Amino acid sequence: MRPFSLSSPVVLLDEPSLGDADQVFDYCQDPIFERFLTVPWPYAREHAEGFLGEYVPAGWASDREYTWALRESAGADLVGVIALRLTGESVAADASVHRVGSIGFWLGAPHRGRGLIPEAQRLVADWAFDQGIIDVLHWECLLGNVASARAAWKSGFRYSGVGPSVAAYRDGSYPDSWQGHLAAGDDRRPQPGWPAEVLEL
Repeated sequence: MRPFSLSSPVVLLDEPSLGDADQVFDYCQDPIFERFLTVPWPYAREHAEGFLGEYVPAGWASDREYTWALRESAGADLVGVIALRLTGESVAADASVHRVGSIGFWLGAPHRGRGLIPEAQRLVADWAFDQGIIDVLHWECLLGNVASARAAWKSGFRYSGVGPSVAAYRDGSYPDSWQGHLAAGDDRRPQPGWPAEVLEL
């Protein structure tokens, strides 16, 4: 698939480019990224360039992972990244088969707390469901990553519980993670059942 943009009055999602390497490198120095994300650590400039110049284009070309830059307007600097990875099919308890995608995201520290990630998640989910690419969207984060969990809660994800992460951590392990899911026909309002620390303001 060729990269394309998604937008709303709140956020623009467009194609990341090598011109975004400075922002990616700077944001990925955040110690929170070391603790909670799977990005390499220490994070070097070459990691940013490889991500933007190789990993992102390969994902689009293979139709397996679609990665967007988050911006506040056209031509503005990158403030974060969001991606949809197609993970295959799963069989539900009623024997129905669902096409599943997994969503991942990060936001630079100066831009957090302004509702950009929930809006970006809505744009990606709406597109993927409307196009019939997936039936269910999976989300996960390492235990304790309250900011990620709160963004998923605000976006209407149902809390699934704690389990080994689907994505490998940088050391190859699959640590326990909070997990949630969103189906095509679900109500997008915040749902009950999330851990108390996620809901504390």
